[in-house]
Amino acid sequence: MNSNLIKEILPILKGTIMTGNEETYFNKVVTRVKHVKPYSLLFCIDKKEAEVLKKTSLPPCIVVIDHVDLVNHLDQEGVTVVTVKRTKAAFRRFLSYYRSIFEIPVIAITGSTGKTTTKEMITHILKKQGNVKSTILNYNLFRSNAAVLLRFDEKTDFAVFELGVGYRGHLSLCSKYFGPFSTVITTIGADHISRYESKEDYIQEKAKIFKGLGEKNVVVLNADCENTKKVNLSTINNKIYTFGFSDDADYKASNFHYVENGVKFTLTNENKIYEVFVPGYGKHNVYNALAAITTTNAHGIPIEVSIERLKSYKHPRRHLEVSTGLNGATIIDDTWNTNSTSVKAALTVLKDISKEKKTVAILGQISELGTEEENEHRLIGREVFSKKIDKLITVGETASMIANEAIKMGMKNEDIFPCVNESEVLSAVAELADPNSMILVKTSMRQSFRDFMKKLKKR
Repeated sequence: MNSNLIKEILPILKGTIMTGNEETYFNKVVTRVKHVKPYSLLFCIDKKEAEVLKKTSLPPCIVVIDHVDLVNHLDQEGVTVVTVKRTKAAFRRFLSYYRSIFEIPVIAITGSTGKTTTKEMITHILKKQGNVKSTILNYNLFRSNAAVLLRFDEKTDFAVFELGVGYRGHLSLCSKYFGPFSTVITTIGADHISRYESKEDYIQEKAKIFKGLGEKNVVVLNADCENTKKVNLSTINNKIYTFGFSDDADYKASNFHYVENGVKFTLTNENKIYEVFVPGYGKHNVYNALAAITTTNAHGIPIEVSIERLKSYKHPRRHLEVSTGLNGATIIDDTWNTNSTSVKAALTVLKDISKEKKTVAILGQISELGTEEENEHRLIGREVFSKKIDKLITVGETASMIANEAIKMGMKNEDIFPCVNESEVLSAVAELADPNSMILVKTSMRQSFRDFMKKLKKR
């Protein structure tokens, strides 16, 4: 961010300087006291931050507050205080102003699974072309992405946002302040359903990302996703590109197969054929790569360039991370996050790459499924059985529904180990781990399994 004088944005903030000088400048915008550096502009939005502010000695900076009682606490040398009616509203007005300064290609990605990997792939491709600002890991809520926007500067060539649906209206909010942008929906499965009235309600919530479309932007969709096909596109006038294995996909994949350290597939687009290698395992990574290639090509990057860049792509940690661990067993760490779609994908990878090894699946509960909780866990149980996984270990009471369904389908009791806690899981897996076993751990980052993973990965 370039240096800006506070007097230049006072009309936008609708603020009044209580102490300090209107000639004070800032070169960074933050919303947390701990992030304040010299010449920061701090929007004190939260009550908790206000309490922290009372106890903190600040460097020279500007503080925007709606708590007038804080003014005396901020009577510090070099600190300029601006009061507004509502700090959150002032902050959002500033975001709108700041976004309007930049006319650069912006891409926004949502989806039940694959959005972090797709975002990282797109970012990796675009970094060869210029300076890219993108969402950090999967910190995909409004405040985190606002921080991404506030890192835009005159050197920024592209921006890539990952947008979640952590709460109703979140995509509408992001569309208003981060748009205009092109939109990508990776896939729509079962995730966060407890926050919505039904799966259909959740599907339509995903579609609200289209509110951020500008006239020159494009839409990228998964041609193979049945739930995406339920999204109403009748009001979309933008160019729509599709990807998938379907014959009607604009960017069509075929001949998918495993190779050393990754997968290969054939890509067909406009009667041209390309061979693609993607690091990492699973058919789902073909979809992620297709989404990335489609999106970057729609923004002017030749397909050949994207394919070459993907060869050097490195996946985020704990995304089907393969290593050797306990008793010489092969460990697949997929503990970054979990939902029904990603569990099925991970089980497929386990079966596909295990060859003659004994397969062991350690599965935790899937959170936020609402009325779909029992059904989704039972579907996973059926998937375990259909994939002919040799041993199943479940973690927690909710995940035991997976075990119960697997038994109902015909899996033997002696091959299933329902566990209550981490200690029980470690005891169970210790009996199963050997050089001839491959062990998948699929749990959510909401559940702390880091100590367990350290022990499991220890040779």
